[in-house]
Amino acid sequence: MATLVGLTGGIGSGKSTVARLLEERGARVIDADRVAHEIYSPGTLGYERVIERFGRGVVAEDGAIDRAKLGGLVFGNREALEDLNRIVHPLVRAEVASRIAQIVADDANAVIVIEAALMTETGWSGGAGRLWTVLSEPQVVLDRLTRIRGMDPAEARLRMASQASNDTRRRVASQVIENNGTLMELEAEVQEAWSGLQDELAAPSV
Repeated sequence: MATLVGLTGGIGSGKSTVARLLEERGARVIDADRVAHEIYSPGTLGYERVIERFGRGVVAEDGAIDRAKLGGLVFGNREALEDLNRIVHPLVRAEVASRIAQIVADDANAVIVIEAALMTETGWSGGAGRLWTVLSEPQVVLDRLTRIRGMDPAEARLRMASQASNDTRRRVASQVIENNGTLMELEAEVQEAWSGLQDELAAPSV
């Protein structure tokens, strides 16, 4: 029987790095955030709905949705963000469900990790019974976003503020992976979580 794990974390938390480390250990990863971007690629229903709601101003010269422009409209504007989520999330969920079915058909015992940024905010973990969250202290995140990604501090704070707090994420998570230090320290955290999951799956059911 396949095992589903929802993996979430705020911007700059290192969620994608954790997903990569889990993939290296044998997990099959579905990047729901990437699926969301595909959902509103040109020619899709999501594309038409995004333009209908936010206007042609979010379309780049190549005809694709300009994610930076779209982000500038929704981050810091709760109503606009909720509208975008209402457009994108049902389409993403349907596509993720389809990909889960494909993986299970290939490997009935797969560990499937569904990586998505907004699981806590939307109350969705892709049908996963387990929800793992990657947490970093706000100052660590701000440093990563400004120093490594070159993001404007005001924009970084705005994006951080639009997401769930660490306390909220911690309350709903079944597994917390702390990421405030080095990559080696993060890898040790991931290995501990992965080993615990393997032990749980290997234990005889009562």
